[in-house]
Amino acid sequence: MPQEYSFTSQWLLPVSVEECWARCEAALMAGEVPWWPAVRLEPRRTALAPGDIVHLRVRSPWGYRLRVVLTVTDLVPARRLAAVSEGDLVGKGSLHLAPASAPATGTRLTWVWEVSATRRWMRLTAPVLRPVFAAAHTLIMRRGERGLIAHLTRGSDVRKAGNRGGRALRRRRRG
Repeated sequence: MPQEYSFTSQWLLPVSVEECWARCEAALMAGEVPWWPAVRLEPRRTALAPGDIVHLRVRSPWGYRLRVVLTVTDLVPARRLAAVSEGDLVGKGSLHLAPASAPATGTRLTWVWEVSATRRWMRLTAPVLRPVFAAAHTLIMRRGERGLIAHLTRGSDVRKAGNRGGRALRRRRRG
């Protein structure tokens, strides 16, 4: 099956690579990702290793949910994580961490997904809804980035990362 979707997202985070990895690993151990409310993981008792399986659930901003089973294929702590996926999305994904280039400081985190949808309704509607699915991915990733940045800089539980809030909406309506 050819890969229908190829996504690359880059996040620039204001902490060291080691701190970034530690926070991501802590979320994996907890199962709940407080800074990324659209994503839930199966809680783990031990750190990841190649061959391990991770169950991932993603809630789309448009209301549908995806269930993905990841099998870790490559792991170098604080550097990279790669996995193959099964379930609603079949393919592969990876996460790479590197020190940010000057003038920025911190970590450049790069996510790569090359997947195909397996759910029948998604395959049938893809010719029309592909831009909607891509927009959902972009929005989920953007909210994850904003949530993680807020978590790293304030340590807060960001449930609505990227949401401008009701006050901004009311101002826009008046204007």
